[in-house]
Amino acid sequence: MSLTPTHVPWERRALKGPVLLIVSIAILSSLVVAAAAVVSRTPDTFSGPIRVASVTFGPQNPSPGEEITVRAEVAGALVAPLDVDLQYAAYFAVVEAGGGPMTPVGNRQYEMTIRGFPDGTEVWFVVAASSPNEGPAVSASFTVDVGTVPRGGASGLRVYDVTHTPTSPAAFESVTVEATVTSYARVDQVNIAYMGFCRARPPVGIDPDMIPVAPTRYTFTINDTGSCTGVPGTVLLYRILAVDDSGNTAVSEVGVAQFQDWGQPGIRFP
Repeated sequence: MSLTPTHVPWERRALKGPVLLIVSIAILSSLVVAAAAVVSRTPDTFSGPIRVASVTFGPQNPSPGEEITVRAEVAGALVAPLDVDLQYAAYFAVVEAGGGPMTPVGNRQYEMTIRGFPDGTEVWFVVAASSPNEGPAVSASFTVDVGTVPRGGASGLRVYDVTHTPTSPAAFESVTVEATVTSYARVDQVNIAYMGFCRARPPVGIDPDMIPVAPTRYTFTINDTGSCTGVPGTVLLYRILAVDDSGNTAVSEVGVAQFQDWGQPGIRFP
């Protein structure tokens, strides 16, 4: 088949069955977070570079149809304007994604609510903060299972040996991702989901299918990150999604490709 909220081009292609869509969504409501998962915290939150100091979300084990509220706290020297955005992807039971600016709720905290999903959906989300001259500062990735996501079944579906080249791409340079996917059952679908974050621009999300180049080896070359294409310092996050005909699912760890920043400061990970 995409930090200012606008729509960017996206792609949708499939090997078989549904694939992941990444689109923009609107600003959502301000709610109290019921359960929390802390990424990191720095004692002095008003000095140093921009960073995502903590991310909390709740509920941590949502029931089918239950909304997920995410709150992020930013730290660092006071700057304006400051963009704080969330991007999420939902897949397997349903295919949907979104992203956009989080709503400020005071004390340098920002919030967004992700809608409820049906049983068996996995939701992956990331928060990033930037100013026109600094960032993006990208949080850890979070994965939330809605109900029961089929995983670890008898088919032994696995995604492993995931690599990308070059390891430190230059602006406009393509990034090739490869992964090995094996199962005792027939592999129905292999996709690569990726998100791009760049300084003071909309987050980008795209999800094409991977191309089989051997019986268990898949590849895809990323050469378009929407409005972040060619932007020095772009942060590209990706993961591989697989489903076999037994219904078993598997995902890779999140990979990170950081484009060269031409000597500019500001790209940080937890």
